Amino acid sequence: MNCKVRTHNRLVWLALALFLLTGNLYSQSKIWVGSWSTAPYAAGASNTPPAPFLANNTLRQIVRASIGGDSLRLKFSNKTSPTPVTMNKVTIAVSKGGRLIEASTITPLLFNNNCSVTIDPFSSITSDPVKFALEPSMRIAITIYYGAVESNASMTSHVASRTDSYILSGDHSTSADFAGSVATAHWYHINTIDVLAPNTSGSVGVLGNSITDGYGLSGGLQNRWTDIFSEKLLADARTNKVGVLNLGIGATNLTGSGPTTGTSRFSDDIMSQSGLRWIIIFYGVNDIGGGAQASTLINAYQQMIDQAHARNIKVYGATITPFKGSSYYSEAREAVRNTVNQWIRTPGNFDACIDFDEAIRDPNDPARMLAIYSNDWLHPNVQGYAFLGRSVNLDLFTEINNNFPIIADAGDDQTVLAYGNTGKRMVKLNGTRSWVFGRKAKSYIWRSNGNEVATGENPAIELAVGTHVIILTITDGSANTASDEVTINVVEDSGAWLEAECGIVGSLWNIENDNLASNGKYVTIKPGNNSTANAPSNQAGLLTYTFEVAESGTYSMYARVLCPSPDDDSFWIKMNNGSFAMWNGISAPSWQWHRFPSTFNLDAGAQTLTIGFREDGAKLDKLWITRHLADLPDAGAAAGNCQTTGLNTDDLTRIFVYPNPVAQEFTLTLSALPAKVGLYNTNGQILLQHDARNLNETFSLAGYEPGIYFLKINTIGQTLVRKIVKQ
Repeated sequence: MNCKVRTHNRLVWLALALFLLTGNLYSQSKIWVGSWSTAPYAAGASNTPPAPFLANNTLRQIVRASIGGDSLRLKFSNKTSPTPVTMNKVTIAVSKGGRLIEASTITPLLFNNNCSVTIDPFSSITSDPVKFALEPSMRIAITIYYGAVESNASMTSHVASRTDSYILSGDHSTSADFAGSVATAHWYHINTIDVLAPNTSGSVGVLGNSITDGYGLSGGLQNRWTDIFSEKLLADARTNKVGVLNLGIGATNLTGSGPTTGTSRFSDDIMSQSGLRWIIIFYGVNDIGGGAQASTLINAYQQMIDQAHARNIKVYGATITPFKGSSYYSEAREAVRNTVNQWIRTPGNFDACIDFDEAIRDPNDPARMLAIYSNDWLHPNVQGYAFLGRSVNLDLFTEINNNFPIIADAGDDQTVLAYGNTGKRMVKLNGTRSWVFGRKAKSYIWRSNGNEVATGENPAIELAVGTHVIILTITDGSANTASDEVTINVVEDSGAWLEAECGIVGSLWNIENDNLASNGKYVTIKPGNNSTANAPSNQAGLLTYTFEVAESGTYSMYARVLCPSPDDDSFWIKMNNGSFAMWNGISAPSWQWHRFPSTFNLDAGAQTLTIGFREDGAKLDKLWITRHLADLPDAGAAAGNCQTTGLNTDDLTRIFVYPNPVAQEFTLTLSALPAKVGLYNTNGQILLQHDARNLNETFSLAGYEPGIYFLKINTIGQTLVRKIVKQ
């Protein structure tokens, strides 16, 4: 596949994008509607891709669409991973079953008119609209040729795909047969397919657990109860424009903490869906099996109903099916199930009830599922799933509500720090939760004190220390508008940032290199040295740091640490002339910030922090002493304790960055080689690393957002920083 788009093709793509995303879309009475979706979550250590893995290889994944259309777009997710994912090429095609596709239907996807795209950590991305003849109930193969991607427990997936995906080494994005590929029964990074459909279309989002996710099914037969329900909708002329989106995740609860609970993911997995007109909530059996009370589930239902009704979306409750015969069953839990189901059935709570309990229960023993439909007395079998899907009353999906067209959401209020006493901070505004039914907002305008300060869905702006009230106004293609405000407090950081390797490092400590560590280095005690009973008294076992604070007050200390096991997770801590305190039980399998449990009352002026080793294997990267409990950036702000040495004054004056401010590119002029160059944002996150081999090196900032960046140059033992302003 050629990823260079020719000029006349580029015009076609631009024209299509304008047609789909501006006023022409409305004149044609078309909206975006979800046809397929799956709930993304972290794969976990046991569900990562098999060899040859994904990096620099090709993955083919098969899904079943519900409603059809002649134009579509795909959403990809990296929402659970702290590392970026690069997709070099993505194609879609009609699946012929298994790994095979119809070669004549291979269609490339573009992202902002490019074949290649990188999805940032904890983010998602949507392709450009593309012409594709999607038939109702069609099986679609999504083929991704990856660049850089880490296969680890945090990678974004849907483990229970109930169908095989296929991995092949190298670039096979246009292969028809995918011969020699390795199968894996999981999906990775794919999230949603939207189609352009008449404005009388709509989607129904289904929120549930393993019964909705299809526990016990396999072989790619697309026979979850939601698939059977979709086929029934498509076969009826009244409902053949209704898409079905299965957002079930097995082994999850409706309530509680964690990213996969129904309440936690309701906004992202359900409310963000395109063309959403109906919601089915079929959730709660795992909560009851874990001892939850009926009121806990009912309160969660009511919270979701209120959110949906704010957009005029109907919410249907599905009663919880029987589980007598499974380990969940007890008379007390059966009583909770009956109480919850009675609330679901009561008119005025949900907009309607889908009574799966009544449909599938044994009339002679209502606490038990009919034996002919049971897999394990908790989950249905294949016939049971089909029976549930066919039992849904289609009359509930024939009335088309006019959804409230537009809602503005300026994001959560924030308190952020102006690091390094600069008096200002770049702040990311967040309008991504704003909502326009079935379409895309035409404009996002951010104003402060009546003045426009930014445009776009997720812009960055520089704010001075103080309190800022910023109003977001969004507009859709029909000139509907909505506004919301966010309050951002920018607080001066009166504390200190310290690099662990830049203090007085005792001889029993090693200074090690790690690209993921701040400044590329960290400290750890030499193997075999442990001091669990008392802090070491000899300077050889200590780290000593001197710093100043500008104000008297109560300070907290944060440390960026990596502690791989319970036997390597502690230090001794002492401030000034106080006593050593043990800091134990720090859980950090990767570089993470942890807060020391005690605080320090410090007078303005010079301070001394002493750290002693306790268990070998604990790694220390960076320290932050602060009066404020605000956001913690990944690598932190620039530390003040690493001294500039190694170059004389004349050499320092011969290191230039120009032009500055930067439009697209800048040139770095060095005085000596070799040199290591790093580009950082204002949160201290590294964006680029480069080994300079020439005295004049050119760098591109194309694609970076306007704002302030820092260039850190390491050469001949010298570390210095240059500020760059991107226009």
